[in-house]
Amino acid sequence: MSNSAITTSRLFDHQVAGRPRPDDLARIPASLTSTLQAELDGARSYLGVPAEEILLAALSRTIARTFGEADLAVDVNANGRFTVVLACMASRSADATEVLQGVHRSLAAAHHAAPPSSDVFFSYSGAVPELLSDDVVPPHEVLPSLGHALEIRVCRKADSVQVDWWYDTRKFDRYTVEELTEQFPLALIDMTSDALPPVREPANLATVKVTAGTR
Repeated sequence: MSNSAITTSRLFDHQVAGRPRPDDLARIPASLTSTLQAELDGARSYLGVPAEEILLAALSRTIARTFGEADLAVDVNANGRFTVVLACMASRSADATEVLQGVHRSLAAAHHAAPPSSDVFFSYSGAVPELLSDDVVPPHEVLPSLGHALEIRVCRKADSVQVDWWYDTRKFDRYTVEELTEQFPLALIDMTSDALPPVREPANLATVKVTAGTR
């Protein structure tokens, strides 16, 4: 299947030029249930791939469920920063194993960092940054934002996994991001429940490819 790229007219609720300023940003915090955390850790061991690969695969499925099937460039911070293109597909077009195989293959192929070039950012880390209790962030505060319109930051702290959705309020209506937060756990269940090893073997369907010029 050949996907067309997601354009800003499809991804954004409102067309606004420029990177967001601090006072343009808001955050919707979420967390994985203890059951889903156990599913993630179990799948990581069973499939033999890092947790961030499973989470990134779940993000691609989330995008497909929310905006439709298409390619989406995402800046990724995993052992260095680089850009990948997620081929966001529904389950009818690619099963969980194929999605994970494509993610694993593309991340393994990326060696050199690239400057941020996408409207979307994803990261997974083992520590939660200092965040404000208020969803809307005052301009004088130090932000974890890199200037993307949408940033998904997954952080593990003790026995919990926090998923923070930072978004540009000029470009996204809150309900759109709320829909993403609701679809993400469901997509993660798809990955942890349906994918089969070995993920590391080549697949016929490359669901993620490295953006040209980032290697």
